[in-house]
Parts: sequence; structure tokens; C-alpha cells
Amino acid sequence: MLMALLLCRGCHEVDNKTEKTVTLAPDSITQEGAFRKSNGEMCHMKVNVTISYPAGYNDSTALPELQQLFNREVLGAPKAITQVKDALRYYAQSLLNSNTPSGMGSTRASSDTIAGDLDEIDVDRFESSVNISVVFNSHNIISFCKESTIRKNNRVSSVSHHYVNIDLDSMKRIGLNDLFRDDCLEQVTKNLKRQLMTDKDADNEDELNDLGYFNLPNLTVTGNFFFTPDGITWSYDSGVVAVASVGEPTINLDYDDLKSLKCDHSLLDRF
Repeated sequence: MLMALLLCRGCHEVDNKTEKTVTLAPDSITQEGAFRKSNGEMCHMKVNVTISYPAGYNDSTALPELQQLFNREVLGAPKAITQVKDALRYYAQSLLNSNTPSGMGSTRASSDTIAGDLDEIDVDRFESSVNISVVFNSHNIISFCKESTIRKNNRVSSVSHHYVNIDLDSMKRIGLNDLFRDDCLEQVTKNLKRQLMTDKDADNEDELNDLGYFNLPNLTVTGNFFFTPDGITWSYDSGVVAVASVGEPTINLDYDDLKSLKCDHSLLDRF
């Protein structure tokens, strides 16, 4: 009995050593701008970005590689930018640029819109807030959530959540091909629809339609997912598969229900 306990303790210590630990630190930035609308009035722009970024790693030599991966995959910075602070500044400016005219002094047509339901000519103040946080940090996988909120004239116009998952062993972004066989993606989609019906207590797709899920053909397996202790959760933008009042549908599939669909060397083997 004593020998068995010692062996179990030794195995536990090995597992702890192989688990990679990422510690996080906060940072934030605000960028402002403005442009003249086609009616001659000014539209004032503001971007707020708050992040939690990898600041420590038990493999200190790999920390710069992890931070650069965060810069590229989460903040969308080019490879030439290596510092998180510079990448954060680049990301905030890119958000500002994406909603302002491309040239100084240029205007947009009054029929153009800025990411929402108001015509641009009616928008006097546009604010984009992005909060980047970690929603999973275990099994040598870290999942980042980018929560984006758009406000027009101080009124919330849209909220969206997008996810980036990083494998700390291979130091790369996790895609569907790191989890499933190509010929099984259709089955994952079927599982998602079946789980949605279970979640909503619906017997068929017609009942889902009655609940506001009007565009079920768009409910397919996508790259917008994140890991949880119990399974993988897929998230869909508001209005893509259901009416806007439903919000952003999320569907979680248990790991045990996914393992029969896994590819060789799948990350699902870690769970």
C-alpha cells in the first residue's frame, strides 16, 4: 500500500511538471479620432482596448515566442512588431482606422454605415470597446476571448465575442484540424444542432425556428470556439443563426462525445 501511494505521488509530480503555467498582466489603451461626415458635421471616434496578456511563463526562454504569438493571433499585429505594448497600440489604431475614412479630409456617402443599424450621417459619436481576457488556461491550452462592444451616440449598438485558442506545446493557434478528422466535421455540425435542440427543449428544427433560430443552415462547425473544463463551446454572432433578440447562441459539446471524431494526435487526447 505504501509503495502504491509513493508511485501515485510520483506520477502526480510528473504531471505538474509537464503542465505549462502562463501568468497574465493587464494593460489598456485609448485612441481617439474624428472625421467629417458628408453633411459637413464631425463624427467623433473613440477606441478603448483592455487586455490580459502573457507576462510570465514557466519556460522563460519561450515567453517572447508566446508574446509574439499573442501579438499576431490576438492583436493582429505584423511579425515586425515584437513588444506587446506596440502591438496593443497597433490594434487600437487599426480599430480606429477601420471605422474612419481612409484619407485625411475625405468623407463617406450618407448611405454608408458604421457597423450597426444607424446611418453614418446620424452618428455623431462612435465608440468601440474591446476587452481581451482569458477564459481557459489549462492542459497546456490557453483560450482568449475578445469581447467587442460598439456604441453609437452613447447607445450600445452591438456586442460580439470571438475566441483565439493557443497550444502551448506547439506554440501555434489551434484550428479544427488539430481536433477532428476532416471527414468528421459534418458530424460535429450535426452534434451541434442536436445539442441546441436539447438545450432549448425542442423536438425538431421547426420548434427551433419558433424560438427565433431562423437560419439553421448557418449553424455549422466554425473556428469560433473555446475550451472549458467539460467540453468545447462554439459561439455564433448575433443575427447569424437566430434573431438578434436571442443574442449570441453558444453550444457546448462534451469531450467524451467528441473523441470518436478526433484526428491523429488530437488535442482532445489531453482531456
